[in-house]
Amino acid sequence: MAGLTAAHEFVKLGYKVKVFEANPDAGGFFRSARRKEDQDMPSEYSWHGMGPWYNNFFELIKEIPFDEHSSLYDNILSRPVVFGLAPNSGTAHFGDSNSKNVDLENLFSMTTKEKWLWCWLMGKAWCSNNRSSQKYSNINAKEAWRPYLAASTLSTWSSTFGPWVGSDWCHVSFHHVAHFFRKQLVTKYSYHHSGDSEGGPWDHSARDGWLLLNGPSSEVWFDKWVDDLKQKQVEFHWQTPLYRLSFENNSITAAELANGETVQADIYVLALNPFSAADILARTPVLENKPQLNLFKSLVQQGPHTQVSFRIGFKEKMSWLRQRCALVISDSAFNLTLFSQEQAWGESSSLGDDIQSLWTVTACVSKVPSPVHGLCLEQCTEEQFLDEVLFQLKQSHALDELVKKANGGKSWQDFSIVKITVWHEWTFSPEGITSAQPKWVNSTNTQQYMPQQKTTISNLVLAGAHTQTTADVWSIEAAVESGKLAVKVFEPQLKVIPQSNFLVLNVLGKIDDVLYYCKLPNVLDVGLIVMVMLSISLIAFGLAG
Repeated sequence: MAGLTAAHEFVKLGYKVKVFEANPDAGGFFRSARRKEDQDMPSEYSWHGMGPWYNNFFELIKEIPFDEHSSLYDNILSRPVVFGLAPNSGTAHFGDSNSKNVDLENLFSMTTKEKWLWCWLMGKAWCSNNRSSQKYSNINAKEAWRPYLAASTLSTWSSTFGPWVGSDWCHVSFHHVAHFFRKQLVTKYSYHHSGDSEGGPWDHSARDGWLLLNGPSSEVWFDKWVDDLKQKQVEFHWQTPLYRLSFENNSITAAELANGETVQADIYVLALNPFSAADILARTPVLENKPQLNLFKSLVQQGPHTQVSFRIGFKEKMSWLRQRCALVISDSAFNLTLFSQEQAWGESSSLGDDIQSLWTVTACVSKVPSPVHGLCLEQCTEEQFLDEVLFQLKQSHALDELVKKANGGKSWQDFSIVKITVWHEWTFSPEGITSAQPKWVNSTNTQQYMPQQKTTISNLVLAGAHTQTTADVWSIEAAVESGKLAVKVFEPQLKVIPQSNFLVLNVLGKIDDVLYYCKLPNVLDVGLIVMVMLSISLIAFGLAG
């Protein structure tokens, strides 16, 4: 997405653009695929949502034509998704679809005391800049909340980190979780959508639910985007991975492809996953040690994030009590998240041969032992993985009850399964699960190593959700923003929409920067101390009087 965004912006400005892609198709982690051996089911690396703060993404797809009369923005977005948490025992709890506020007490079973402590800790991150990016980014999010929440509440709360923030509770930082929710709360932009078969016009703004595409990503988005770029004379070269960059006199002189060919250009945009970028830079050591580029080795030192998605195709149509409900199987060892694709997709998007309902399920945690084989996800064979995930889904009484209520008492396990398939790029072996395209995500050991788009090399820029953006979390929005920022290095007039914030949080953040520099506590802690001292003083004066 970052590379396509850069191509999109450059060609708008009159540049001649060539795109060299290692895969046979566009879209990176967000692309989809259909294969005959999978009953022609649409498959993907993982499931994806678009938050109300995805400003650059929404503006981008407004510029890509769907047909002669409308854009992708007008045609490919679903209405908001409602999230629910489905434990192994008890009932599922959903966010209040009629409110813009997160129902903490209902959704996470928080007590009133826990809710206020949860908010206090969240607020400490929101009211800090340097302290958050430099200190809180090194603290595991689950551990940050552990002193404030009961064990069961903490487990439920942290089960949302993978499905929502896009990482997992083993690695994601307090900084990234807290500011993920800040962006959801404070974004100042609102996006208007026309009426459809579900009702009249509607607006998508702060605190609203997330949107999905209304069809497989490649079919409704990337194929149309590539066609549009081709019409604008962008050249695409598929299955041509980069091998090395030639460097001389502080500029890139050529890009050497894996097939031995070389490409010369005025500007080079390195828009690769950081693992591939680190390998390429290592082949030119003098380049690897340049500022910004010298961050890649440390950026990837923790290794890729293993997040495995799979599809379950059912022979019969399955009903749901709620529209577009996504479920976090909150007690599952692999932190499973489930969505039934037909809830968002139009009738023109086939679910596959002889398939009437299609679940996309994503396993977000790879380092927790599983109940059946006692293995972590990344240690499983494909057969063991499927054994585990089916067992973990069956363990969720809440999931089963939801399906039964909507289907006349019929369990999801009573629906005939046509096919179960894992995203085809995952390779299972005794050495572990690997992918041809390893996934990077923010963790407690990455924030200080994220490079800027601008490098010290005159004609080389970087793009990707692993670079510094105001989105500040590995996401679709960060990828699009980074692509625009890469172009902005050469074309300063290009408009890039930064994330917004409340004025009061900006002011408190600046105060906290001073406190942090002086090695003093967080601005909220200092404020609380001052209030307590003033209260004691007033009481003392009152008694003395």
